[in-house]
Formats: sequence, C-alpha cells, structure tokens
Amino acid sequence: MQRSEYWDQQRGRRFSRRRVLQGTAAASAAMAISAACGGGDSGEQSVVDAPTASASKQAEVKSFLYQREDTSAKAVKGGTYTTYYVGDVTLDPLSATSYSSNYQTAYIYPTLLRYKDGFRVASTGGVEANLAASWEQPDATTINFKLQPKAAWDPKLNGRPIDADDVVFSWNKYAAKGQTRIDLANVASKLAPITGVTAIDKSTVQFKLAFPMAAVMGQLAYDRNLLVMPRESEGPSVPNGFNPVTETRSGGPWILESYQRSVGYTFKRNPNYWNADKVMLDGIDMPIITETAVADAQFRAKKIWGYTPPLKDVIGMHKNLPDAWVDQNSLLKNCYQLDFGMQPDSPFRDPRVRVAASMLIDRDAYVDTWQNVTALRAAGYPLEVKLNSHLSSGWAAAGYWVDPRSAEMGEGAKSFTYNVAEAKKLLAAAGITTPIETEIAWIPEAYYGTDFPKWAETFKGFLEADGLFKLKQVNPPYATEYLPKYYWNKADFKGIAVAATTDYPGDPDGHIFAYYHSKGSRQKVAFKGTDTIDAKSDKMIEDQRREMDPQKRMQMIKDWQKYVATTMPTIPFPSTTTGTSFTFYWPWAGNSGVHRAWDTESQRFSQAEHLWFDKSKYTG
Repeated sequence: MQRSEYWDQQRGRRFSRRRVLQGTAAASAAMAISAACGGGDSGEQSVVDAPTASASKQAEVKSFLYQREDTSAKAVKGGTYTTYYVGDVTLDPLSATSYSSNYQTAYIYPTLLRYKDGFRVASTGGVEANLAASWEQPDATTINFKLQPKAAWDPKLNGRPIDADDVVFSWNKYAAKGQTRIDLANVASKLAPITGVTAIDKSTVQFKLAFPMAAVMGQLAYDRNLLVMPRESEGPSVPNGFNPVTETRSGGPWILESYQRSVGYTFKRNPNYWNADKVMLDGIDMPIITETAVADAQFRAKKIWGYTPPLKDVIGMHKNLPDAWVDQNSLLKNCYQLDFGMQPDSPFRDPRVRVAASMLIDRDAYVDTWQNVTALRAAGYPLEVKLNSHLSSGWAAAGYWVDPRSAEMGEGAKSFTYNVAEAKKLLAAAGITTPIETEIAWIPEAYYGTDFPKWAETFKGFLEADGLFKLKQVNPPYATEYLPKYYWNKADFKGIAVAATTDYPGDPDGHIFAYYHSKGSRQKVAFKGTDTIDAKSDKMIEDQRREMDPQKRMQMIKDWQKYVATTMPTIPFPSTTTGTSFTFYWPWAGNSGVHRAWDTESQRFSQAEHLWFDKSKYTG
C-alpha cells in the first residue's frame, strides 16, 4: 500500500498539497502530504490562519454545543460515575518513577493547594485552599499553612486527623525520593527553593525557602509534586503501618476500594473527607482501556459517561449520537516534543543540526491532519489553532506564550518554518554527511494516548522524506526501558525520542525548569549535565524564577522562548493536539465541564464536588 493510500484511509479524505511522501505504510505509515509552509506551492494558506466556516454553519454548531448548564440546585446524592484509564500504576506517588502513579493516587492523597476553578469557562490561574485551609507569608522566604480543621484519614486509620506531622513526613520522603524533587527540594538541588518543612503545631506547617520564588504556590498545587500521605505509609514497622506500594489510605474525596492490574480501579466516596457533604457521587468505576476503538465502543454502549474522540471522529460521532453533549475543551498547557540524544558522537550536539531537523517538520500538514482543522472548520466547529513554541500555546491566555511565526519571535521564527532547502544548507555548514543514520524511539503502549504512536510515525516520515535522515524505529517498553533509558536519562540515548511531557499547569516555570535547565528533573538538553550545557539558557531560566515583578518576569519568559527558538534544544509538537478537543458526555453526567479547572487533568478533582448522577436523563 502506498503511503498516500494509507493516509487517505486514515483521514477519510484526500489532500491537495505540494507532494505526497512516498514509501510503505509499514516503514512510516504516517504522512501523505507535505504542506506549503515555507517551501510548498505559492498561494497556499496556512491552516493556522485559514478562515472559519460561514456564520450559518457556526450558528448551527453553536446550537448543539454543550452550554454547561449548572444543575447543582437539583443535584441528589448517589450513582457511580464510569470513566476509564489507560494502564496500571504503582500506588506510592512519593517514590514512583512515573507520573501515572500521581495521576491516579491524587484521587485519594491531597495537595496542600489546588488550582482555582473557572465557572463555565477555563480558569485564568491562581490557587485556592485544599488541605491547607489558609496560609500566610510573614516574609518572602516563609510560608505558614494552616490545615483544614476537619481533615481526617479514612476509617482504615480510624479517622485520625491529618496533621502537620503527615505533611512533614510526606515532604521528607518527597525530598529524598520524589521524581520531581530536583524542582522543589533544595537538598536535591541548590536551584530549588524549599529548604525545609517543619511542624509548628498539629495544625500548622511551615515551609522555608532559600530564595523568593514566584511560582512556588502553583508548584505546591500541582499533583505531580507533593501529595500528602499518612506517616503510617512508612511501612508495617510503625503502628498501623501499611505498604504504600500495594495499599492506600485516603485523605481526599475518594477511597480506592479495589485495584486489579490490567482490569481497573474502583473508588468510593470517603466519608471522612472534609468536604464530604459536597460530594454527590457514591463512587467512580475506572476500567483500564488501552485502545481508542474500545473506548469509543464503550461510550457508544453507554458504559462510560464521557469520551474525547480523535478530532477526525468528532463530526461523525455527533451525527451518530445526537443525544450526547458535545463540549469544547480548553487548550492544554503541555507540549509534547522530540528530544535529542546528546551522547559524545551525536550530530545533535550542533544546534544547526537540530534547527535543520525542525525545518523538516511540516507543521501545517501535521495540524490539519491530526486536528482535522479543515473539515471541522468547514462544518462550523469553532476550532482554535495556535502553534507551540517551546512553551505550549495553552499559555497564550495567560500572556506568556510567543507565537512562533510572529514578528515577536524574531530570528527564531525561521526554525518553525518548513524549509528543506535551508535545512540542507545548515547541515552542509555543520559538515554533516547525509543521510544522518540514527534511531528514533517511541513507546508502543497507550500511556500517552492511543494515537501517540501514529503521531510519532508522522515525525519519522517528515524527517526521512527528503533523504536527509535514515531512521531506525525503536519501541522501548514504557516502564522497563523508556522511563529509565530515555525519559530520566539526561539525554544519554542515541538518536531522537518522541516524548510526552508533563502538564505543569500552575506556572510556566515548572515546565521550563524541569525540561530545559541543565539541572532540571526531566531535562533532555545537557548530556549528563556537563559538556552540552547552554549557560545562557540556564541563566535566563534561573533569573525568571527569582523575579517577583509579574510583568518583568513574563517578558523574561518570552525572551527565553525567542532565544531557544534559535538553538532548538527540543522540537515541540506543532500544536497541542489533545488540547483543542471535544468531549462527549451523556446527559445524566450532571454538571460535567461546568466547573472548569486551570488544566484538563486537575479538572477531575474540581468536578468531584460538582458532578452528580441525573437519573431523570439516564438511558443506559
């Protein structure tokens, strides 16, 4: 099968573009097109800037889009919400090597703070009380948190109060073992802000900082950082102790009632949660579903209550399921990326090679295909498209993002432009003999979504299309090879890794420091943190995290984006594909999407206190 035939079958339509990438679907079943941006037919228009549908089409779509009606006044208790997750996890988030653990256990272990909700629209940022009922900052390097007076652990710990000693225990374990400890714990990195946590009394805990840091409150609201666990999770050697890898004790809205590997998770309402009276549902059933087709079928069969289909399926799904609510989601703030291995013999140590690789990425083709832009806009869907810089376009509303194709981006805008001729010049100037023969790796499992391997194949196709790269596909298993050898290995791998990144919703510093500073917890830009360090980028990152003036700091983050656009330490995915999306809900999922969090991930916690089962609309 020719790649063009494969692509037409995958997308359900034929593109009129400059050329079709040739080859077999097996070799790179990814791209049938190469768009016009910076090297295609003159006169073609970027899908990012393309016009939307007629006013009548837009009005038609607006009439059936979910209006996010607040039905709290008639909510009644009872019912079990059914959703799904994509895989298994370890249950100890303070020592796990994968964020998947935090994603699941944040249903039961609380953060001190949480992100503020928006009502019917996405939040614009800020934090609010969670386990910490209030806080004060007597000086720039001290934060005192007062815990919720009604906070208690679940009945397995006899409902004892959650106290300051639990927070201190959790912080000490996080600082010693947490996967993101380098970002926050000064004992793990002198660039991290928090030097220590102490109990002032049973209900008050004090955080001391090495330096003032604008983003620290947002970081403490982030469930990938400090989750508070009971000190009994130290193990069976302490009174009422338990093994946190296989057991849990809840201090949040839900108790993990059961977990069967490869089968699923069952949560029930925690009667000891401090806001238990506000939680309307009895529980959450969460089967493990790893295939899009299975999730699609389960939603159609009304076995799960909400589903976000691939954008190519949105129009057809609405036609087939006219009774389902269609809710347009907000842009996510994560930004998937292509990471470069920086081993001593790697050609990617030269920034010219990295920029050349970026110039082979046809961003318009990618966006139009994977986000189904042309078809959705023609049908009247209000699809917003923004290209990512090294900061996700999801940060546009908050003012931090620089449009990679704008005049504001300056010289770096060229790096985001499809331009094969310029890429060849850069490789020649770097003394590179083409094709560059190396590896390209991505995980085969569905931890990053079932379309992720197809996205990765698309990038392989782009890079190989003009003969400048010859890439051997490698598919390391997620837990045993990808995490230790690629994700956490400080650029010590061969070739290119197609990778997901963490969302870091509270403040852009989280993503910037973790991924782009040479001492960041997730960095892929400095080989073993030594001989490939970009000192200029490091200093720009350090300076912005210490700047307390919001406007000055925003400009510093913009200046950093403009600088790294000229060096391309990673290649950001063209657009946050899973950000501009549509979720379908069955109408009995009362208040779905009404209370909208700062990011899509943490929205599941804000909804815990608002979702309810509307039996009057149930047809399952």
